[in-house]
Amino acid sequence: MSYMDRDNIIEEGLFDKIKNYFKDRKKYDKLTRILMKDPEWKKAYKKAEKSVDDYTKIVDKIAKQAGK
Repeated sequence: MSYMDRDNIIEEGLFDKIKNYFKDRKKYDKLTRILMKDPEWKKAYKKAEKSVDDYTKIVDKIAKQAGK
């Protein structure tokens, strides 16, 4: 197991929560369901979701390299 200092633990937990929030697409609240009807907002939402996924992939890659 790789060494985790306080900052890494906080960052990892934060991004896990963000990623899990976006994964629960079926559990949209009322406001999100209304906003998803707007194509511009939906596009921005999907872009933000992709950015979070890309960032978590980068963090995982760096963590694997540090764990060697």
